[in-house]
Amino acid sequence: MNVLDRWQRRLGIRTEEGQLVGLFFLHNFLLGIGTVLVYVAATAFLLENNPERNLPLAYAAAALAMMSAGRVYGYYEHRLPLPSLAGHVLLAVVALTGGLGVLVATGQSVGAAVALVAGYRIVYLLTNLEFWGVSAVVFDVRQGRRLFSIISAGDLPAKALGAVLGILVHRHLALLGLLGLAFAAFGGAWRTLQATGRRHRVEARSAPRAARAQPVRPRLQRWFGNSRLVLALCLSLAAVAAVTTGVEYAFFVHVKHRFHDQAAVMRYVGSVLVVTYLAALGFKLLLSRVALDRVGIRWMLVALPLGGLTGLLGFGALQWAGAGDTARLVYFCGLYLLLEVLRRAVFDPVFLVLFQPLPAPERLQAHTLVKGFYEPLGMALAGGLLWAGQGGPPALGRWVPFAWMALFMSGALYLLHRAYSHYLAELQHALGQRFVAAGPQSGRPEPGPRAAEAADEMSGWPAKPTAELIDLLAKNAWRDRAAAALVQRGEAALAELTAVLHSASGASEGLVRRVAQVCGRLAVPAAHQALVELARQPHRARRAAALRALRPGPRVAGEAPEFQALVEEELALARALLHGQAASADGAIQRGLAYELGLAQGRLVGLLRLRSPPALVADAQRSVAHAARERQANALEMLDNLIPRAWYRALQALLEPAAYPGARAFDALWPHAPAPPPLLPRIVREGTATFTDWTLALALRSWHPAPEEWTALLPHLRSPSALVRAGADAALAGAARREPGPYQHFVLTHHLAALLMSHHTPTGHIPDLERVQVLQRTALFAATPANVLSSIVPIMRETTFAAGQQVFAKGDPGASMFLVYAGEVDIFNGPQVLATFGPGDFFGELALLDAEPRSATAVARGPVVAFRLDQDDFFDVMEERGEVLRNVLRVLCQRLRRQNEASAAVPAAISGLAVPAQAITS
Repeated sequence: MNVLDRWQRRLGIRTEEGQLVGLFFLHNFLLGIGTVLVYVAATAFLLENNPERNLPLAYAAAALAMMSAGRVYGYYEHRLPLPSLAGHVLLAVVALTGGLGVLVATGQSVGAAVALVAGYRIVYLLTNLEFWGVSAVVFDVRQGRRLFSIISAGDLPAKALGAVLGILVHRHLALLGLLGLAFAAFGGAWRTLQATGRRHRVEARSAPRAARAQPVRPRLQRWFGNSRLVLALCLSLAAVAAVTTGVEYAFFVHVKHRFHDQAAVMRYVGSVLVVTYLAALGFKLLLSRVALDRVGIRWMLVALPLGGLTGLLGFGALQWAGAGDTARLVYFCGLYLLLEVLRRAVFDPVFLVLFQPLPAPERLQAHTLVKGFYEPLGMALAGGLLWAGQGGPPALGRWVPFAWMALFMSGALYLLHRAYSHYLAELQHALGQRFVAAGPQSGRPEPGPRAAEAADEMSGWPAKPTAELIDLLAKNAWRDRAAAALVQRGEAALAELTAVLHSASGASEGLVRRVAQVCGRLAVPAAHQALVELARQPHRARRAAALRALRPGPRVAGEAPEFQALVEEELALARALLHGQAASADGAIQRGLAYELGLAQGRLVGLLRLRSPPALVADAQRSVAHAARERQANALEMLDNLIPRAWYRALQALLEPAAYPGARAFDALWPHAPAPPPLLPRIVREGTATFTDWTLALALRSWHPAPEEWTALLPHLRSPSALVRAGADAALAGAARREPGPYQHFVLTHHLAALLMSHHTPTGHIPDLERVQVLQRTALFAATPANVLSSIVPIMRETTFAAGQQVFAKGDPGASMFLVYAGEVDIFNGPQVLATFGPGDFFGELALLDAEPRSATAVARGPVVAFRLDQDDFFDVMEERGEVLRNVLRVLCQRLRRQNEASAAVPAAISGLAVPAQAITS
């Protein structure tokens, strides 16, 4: 890893983002050089002409000019593509800088100084709108959190350089040289923008969304848009701009009173600016992202108004102490420095992140509205109040500005607090359903003819014993009616239902899951408590079933500590799995542990839904796996603002493993915790209570236990899973080769000879491990994890066919799919061969989803060995493992698409004569 890679990792820049971030940093650096040189020239020019009286006038004039420029920018923002608009803005800035140079060369009046300040503010506004407009559509909300502080730091070293030039330059003619450098810098920024457009698509696009539940009132939408978030941001930034303008005015005036010589004034102001920009640069690059990760957006957002209020209250202490001019100068210098650092290093990057959940066009419009109208409005308010306060008594004139500044900053604090809640609402709106059905929603289907028929079918069920109804839950044909009868019975059935939930053995996991679903539908506290107790069990599959059943139920006060303990337990398991992945060189084990991590993540999210607003967590959970990058980012941001910081950082290591290397991220959360012990012994010890059959079987085959550890294999030798038994046999076989003497003693002591003999594979039987490999080679299951495929193995019926034997005939009831293991099968429609399937192919797959008659005849071309998957058995697997159903539907959709494309390419007259080799068969 070279120095650049280390720096990128330190700053939170991912490898694929490095070049793009570099372009934005350079772009902002050049803009920063240009704007600060114009600022130095304007400040030097104005401070020569009675700044105490003329600065408020300059602020007001600049604000009006900025609002006019913002309106013009907003007009073209909706009529020009964003790259074209940004390019035109930079060319306009270049022309405006040239005009300011002419003004400096020819004008010496107060009007020229005010015009120069107004010109600087227009340059600042246009470059700000251009840069952040492009950034807002290139980066999503999660990238904004990480990168806005970095790319916005590009202007800080440039501004520090400009401040140094301000110290050195105090002659009038030298100001023309500064403007000439600014002219060149803006030209360089324009070229950098072109390079950015060549490497990344700059376009304001967003998917359609539903209408907001709480939009801005119609009469206010003209001024604030449709989002309450934008309204709060507009008003808060106007208040912040008014305060920062007032503090800047007080700082400049006191510097001018203290240093009458123009060169001394520029040296002092320049020195303060250098310190400010360098401090802000250091904080932005090294601490801003870390602080944001630690404390979150809310506290970073209110840091500026809290710091400003604290600094303004310090003025009272200064007055009470009777401080002199030097102390006042130091105070105003410190207050100016504090607010500038907080604003540039903390507030601005986080403030801009708040826009990111908005749709891209609305995001650009809102940013232009806030920056192009309400920030100048705040400056205009400050200029007017400062101008109005000049005629009063001196003592009152010292107190009044700090009174209205404290009032404005208090208002900003309240508005930013409200903005954070509106930000969460916008995230939820971005994650919600795109379209909302019109009309009232009752939540219950309308009764129809089938409802009366179902009522007749249920007429005798309430009389059945509860135990019989529970047994019928295991039957596909009867489970729905049995569940309805148990729910109707209510609390009277709860004792027997709870007994099944808490049975250590004897009840299948499928039955436990269905009983848990029934308990979840019982609206009684005892049923809820039974599910909570099921979630506490160490058996992770049962815990997952309990969490699914608890989702729709109410939250109960006092349960948070219990769920918190379970979250910590799941996080500890995830940490152990990540360490196990890092320590293993076996790809199969790594993939198996990755699947276990996915299950742990699902249980974590299930627990978080019981601790946090369930609808918000559910929306975020669905969107994390969404294909659209912006939707994923909004989902992660929602989770980040809903759950405790440490939990989110751990969950983030699971959700974004490429960006946050898991084991290291988890260790950083618990720096004093010892490293987890080796994982394989833990997998063997805890078995299927914690891990899936496949992971356990792999661990058994890879584990090399010492003789004193062999007793851990005993329960697995008697496991109902053939995969697990085979893994335990393999572990013992390895022990026999390594230490034959202790092995013989172990077998005799535990009477294992007969048991091991019964495990021998019968002649002609295909082992379960090989069956998983067969499924992995089949297109229908190629994308399904082996942990899931191991659950299909028990329902694979090995069948053989002789040459010429029918597998099924056209018109037969379809209830099974076939996988070819050896040999070939022809598919006929009458005498015509439609397709031929060989090893690894499958046919009859539609029979897994319906029971329609076969549409063709299948005949073995020669001796065939195949696996039959029956519909009822497959439904059970799909109920438990949703990945299986998703992959089946995905492959069927791909085949349908290919068949449609092939049919479209064949002339209509002969389109029925040929069927693609990969045609769907039923």
